[in-house]
Amino acid sequence: MLSSRLSRWATDHPFEIDVLFAVVIGSMTMLGFVIADINGSEQDPDVFGGLLIVGQTAAFSFRRRAPIASLLVVAALTVVFWVADYASDFEAFSLLSVYAATAHGGEDRGRVWRVVGSVVTGMSVIAVVGVLSPSEDIPAPAVVGIAALHITAAIAGEIVHDRRQRVIELEQRAARAEAERGLLARQAVLDERARIARDLHDVVAHGMSVMVVQAGAAERIVRRDPDEAATALGHIQQAGRVALSEMRRMLDVLRSESPGDRDLAPQPTMDDLNHVVQHCADSGIPTELIVDGALSTRSPGQEMAAYRIVQEALTNVIKHAGRPARAVVRVQYRPEHIHVEVIDDGAGSTEGELAASEGHGLVGMRERVDLYQGTLRFGPRPGGGFRVAATVPFDRARAGVAT
Repeated sequence: MLSSRLSRWATDHPFEIDVLFAVVIGSMTMLGFVIADINGSEQDPDVFGGLLIVGQTAAFSFRRRAPIASLLVVAALTVVFWVADYASDFEAFSLLSVYAATAHGGEDRGRVWRVVGSVVTGMSVIAVVGVLSPSEDIPAPAVVGIAALHITAAIAGEIVHDRRQRVIELEQRAARAEAERGLLARQAVLDERARIARDLHDVVAHGMSVMVVQAGAAERIVRRDPDEAATALGHIQQAGRVALSEMRRMLDVLRSESPGDRDLAPQPTMDDLNHVVQHCADSGIPTELIVDGALSTRSPGQEMAAYRIVQEALTNVIKHAGRPARAVVRVQYRPEHIHVEVIDDGAGSTEGELAASEGHGLVGMRERVDLYQGTLRFGPRPGGGFRVAATVPFDRARAGVAT
């Protein structure tokens, strides 16, 4: 718990962390400055030397906010420290500043490396001058060591920068992929709603056609056979109720205005399930249709919804079940609802894979079931394969038009 809180605090306060780290390094540098062994050629510790270390600490605190400026200030103060001939057994600011400049120096890598290269070269030249000076006792290998350590720090910073950029790029790709998945899912919903709207439009048009035909019949026989005319008027009332119900549903979904998207073929009913089952069998998936009960009331919208659910489920079986596989379609007709179930024993697929597959069949099933306040359940079967089960309730107050 404490470690997670500290981690969150460090993530939310990067500058405070940099200041704390600089103070730690500065304290160690100051300690090395105070206790360093002094020989005859070196300057004794004094206030000016301490101020140089404090300045390095302050500049290094901005190693991520302003890495290039921080490096230049630290390098300048380090050179002054060397020229003043102060002794210290712990000098880390220049190395860490070179590392920070390449790790956090920004995307203009050419500029970063020009600055870092100039700093490392300049410090190496100062070290060479110190070696050549007769008043100094700096060993020659120290120049090689200074250059090698600073170059190593620069390379390490570049590696960290590259790795960080790859992580950022992967995160951006993941975010774009997630956004694209969301757009595709949204588009699938809109496409399916447009398809539902077209289906409901045809249902409403059918109801209106029934009303027109029955009204014409009633008009012709109203004087000759009032009872038959009353029956026709009853059919008109029933057809009007269904048409109004489906029209209300149609207004809740989006409808494509493109004439080329409209299907002029007759809309399917549950009586057409044999064709879907046969198509699945012709695709290499032996499929059995089991019907329990009889459809006593005809509600075109609910029938079409159940039909499309079976159609989409069998389409997913063809796409994902693999070979060999078998499928079973069970249909139960009840006075209150239609219940359909499609199961297969194939390789199956996860819900996520099906949702992301072309056509977004599960999205369409859910849209159709939700339209009639029904239920939908789907998922892998324990013994293998996949199961889709849906219940589409009738609106008994508005259903009942005979066909």
